[in-house]
Amino acid sequence: MSQPTGLPGGRRVQPIQSLNPYMGASWTIRARVASKGQMRTYNSAKGDGNLFNVEFIDEDGTRIEATLWREVASKYFEVLEEGKVFYISKAGLKPANKVYSSVNNDYQLLISDRTAIEECKDSSAEQLQNVKAKLQVTKIADLPQSLGSRMLLDVVGIIANAGPLGSVKRKADNSELTRRDLTIFDSSGSSVSVTLWQSLATEEGAELDKIQSEHPIIALQGVRANDYNGVSLSTVSRSSITVNPSEEDIPEVKALKEWFATQDGKTDFPHCGAGLMNNGRASLNGGSSNKRVTLKELKDKPVPPVGSKAEYFNVLAYIGNIMPDQTMYYMSAPDGSNRKVIPSGSTYFSEATQKHYDSFVRRYVMRGQIMDHTGQIMVNVFNDQAEVILGCTADELAELKEKSEPDLQKRYDNILRYAAFKPYNLRVMCKVEEYQDVPRLKFAVQNLKPLHFVEQSAWLLENIQGLLSD
Repeated sequence: MSQPTGLPGGRRVQPIQSLNPYMGASWTIRARVASKGQMRTYNSAKGDGNLFNVEFIDEDGTRIEATLWREVASKYFEVLEEGKVFYISKAGLKPANKVYSSVNNDYQLLISDRTAIEECKDSSAEQLQNVKAKLQVTKIADLPQSLGSRMLLDVVGIIANAGPLGSVKRKADNSELTRRDLTIFDSSGSSVSVTLWQSLATEEGAELDKIQSEHPIIALQGVRANDYNGVSLSTVSRSSITVNPSEEDIPEVKALKEWFATQDGKTDFPHCGAGLMNNGRASLNGGSSNKRVTLKELKDKPVPPVGSKAEYFNVLAYIGNIMPDQTMYYMSAPDGSNRKVIPSGSTYFSEATQKHYDSFVRRYVMRGQIMDHTGQIMVNVFNDQAEVILGCTADELAELKEKSEPDLQKRYDNILRYAAFKPYNLRVMCKVEEYQDVPRLKFAVQNLKPLHFVEQSAWLLENIQGLLSD
């Protein structure tokens, strides 16, 4: 680890790796903006705001993340350009949340309105332009331990095979995403599937396809583990691949070569996710399960690659909070097509059907909370299921919601209030969607029925008997 360094202009900078919360705010770091996320907006009980994430890297290749909020985000979003080098001082540190952080660092920068950020324009900035992040290599056999975390991983392995170029369609805009699947293995004696996306699939993937018979070594930097087929790896926008990296740059390469030389050309090793594909952590590879799961199990499911098929689960849960200020419904065509319509003069026009209608029918599309003894999740609820929960149609609810009379507003609030804390057996769809280049799980109620206590008692007795017989 580097020691504090004197720089032109009399500045003294601290290596990122040496930072800890007990140092106060008297330190200065010099770092390059390695990546910057999009500006995002949020709504909370404390008000609306905006935020973005940024990742810094110093001359040692050590990375650290920061999330900038509200006015600070607006102030520095245009300033912090990828590739530029900055001096950062009067910042704080807090423990990183390893579930959500994508950088392998115990701490995260706290940047406030007191923080000073100044672009480094002296000759020392050149030292950082070609610095690459240090690889913190994870053995393939240890990948299952990373399931459920957004932490980006570094893996060094040998190509067993490279598949052909393929594609999937993105639901949001119907665009095609190119992909290529690899299988790699390492000295832990385990293998894993890797999905390359977009340019990595077409460029580096094409190179690997040509030389796969030579079983080259590759270094994967910044890939994410998910539970597709038990365990697999997937590239993200900031991932990189180095084919046949040098032993000087990555010390693990030499040991891997020496190990492979003792294997007599063997490339068929057990998959590191063997035994995980059919246990309680069912992967989101399509299909459905009749097993009842808890909401914590749904929340903790690792996010699979974009394009994976939806999966369906049974849950017993109570209706929680339904926010009264959400839209709740939309205007749809009266012909039963459920297509959205918008006012167009004295008629209502559907862009999907290119037709005008004289009237419309409101249909529910609302967000609500469901909860059980393990936690809660937010779900989308559509028309038929919302009518069961609320006990009225969307047109009937609109008569109360859209009027300003206090009595009608009170009746509207009461409908939402009385819907809460009632138990249902729900069929929940779990599907991955991409938001601002980040894959995340979305939940929607596909079917529901009020809890039948006789059936629930029979289910409990059956499970108790199964436990006693084990």
